[in-house]
Amino acid sequence: MGRNRVSVSKGLVAVVGVGIVVGAVAVLHKTDKSKAQIDAGKVADASSQPKPEAEKKPAPKNTGQIALPGSAKALITQTPGSEPAKPSTGTPGGAAAPATPTAAVPQTPAPMVPRPAPVPNNADPAVSAKALADGKAQIDAGQLLAGRTILNEALTGGQFTNADAQAAKDLIAQANEVLIFSPRRFPEDPFQSAYNIQPGDRPVRFAYKFDTTWEFIARVNGIKDARRLRQGQTLKIIKGPFHAVVSKTTFMVDLYLGSPGDKGSLYVRSFPCGLGRQGSTPTGTWMLQPQGKLKNPKWWGTADEPAREAGDPLNPIGKFWMGLNGTEGDAVGKEGFGIHGTIDPDSMGKEMSHGCIRLVNDNVEQLYEVLIDGKSTVIVKP
Repeated sequence: MGRNRVSVSKGLVAVVGVGIVVGAVAVLHKTDKSKAQIDAGKVADASSQPKPEAEKKPAPKNTGQIALPGSAKALITQTPGSEPAKPSTGTPGGAAAPATPTAAVPQTPAPMVPRPAPVPNNADPAVSAKALADGKAQIDAGQLLAGRTILNEALTGGQFTNADAQAAKDLIAQANEVLIFSPRRFPEDPFQSAYNIQPGDRPVRFAYKFDTTWEFIARVNGIKDARRLRQGQTLKIIKGPFHAVVSKTTFMVDLYLGSPGDKGSLYVRSFPCGLGRQGSTPTGTWMLQPQGKLKNPKWWGTADEPAREAGDPLNPIGKFWMGLNGTEGDAVGKEGFGIHGTIDPDSMGKEMSHGCIRLVNDNVEQLYEVLIDGKSTVIVKP
């Protein structure tokens, strides 16, 4: 079990990086009982020997942490495979009381968890093929909204075989490059709206009314500088909140508008991801932690790697962090997990984190822009 100290500042939650992130963590120091010293075959009096200086316990391996603004609530970071950690009874200011010396207990590595098999699909191949062909024909003819509607209804209704479902996702994502991610407006699209800039408008405020972020509105409308907004200007708005579904089988993050898979929800696009070692990313439903989003987190390092400042291109957390709170399934009660970037793009499709969900920086930036803390959910499936 690894325990780290996290710096605390105003209002936001402190988090621990690469795999499992937590706030205001106490550091335990190992104290070993003194032993008699042997000199030339004789037992020396231990009390006559000079007392060694307090031994500092090295930072735990394979555990990073990032400095976030946040509360002083003490949490414990847990390395996958270790026993559950308990909160420290810290003293004022976040320092921990000295630990009572205990005998070291060897940790048994967690067993390798086999990758879950794909869920069988009983869709009628003929129905699946027709829906895919009809949707593709509409998109090829430039009828993007009509084609997306055919494909999305069949997808959320479970009408596609596994192979056709992937082809349908590719076509929907292609259509969404224009329908969602371009400035072109489609008034008949139920997921879109328009907003006219009013005197004294603040972008963050009107974005919040639509359960989205100003950064995403700016991306969609091709706006580089909010100071250039003018009164009466009309902006394309995609109404949120967005939600995400993570598949541990395929190592993919699927982005949705509306409750994923429910009638009326919309598949948007997918991103490859990396997951926790030995299956340590808990399945279940997570809520994006309120005030749990951070740009350019600082990483405090491990025994194996040095600390990295915010913005350092060698910071292994990458450029973005989104904390998660477990609400259903195995995720219930779990804290310290999150979605973050990485400087190791080769880790996509692999189990290399300490339980967190990692994406390459360009992709995690897009998730950061659309997911809303306190409203967006992340469902992790086998």
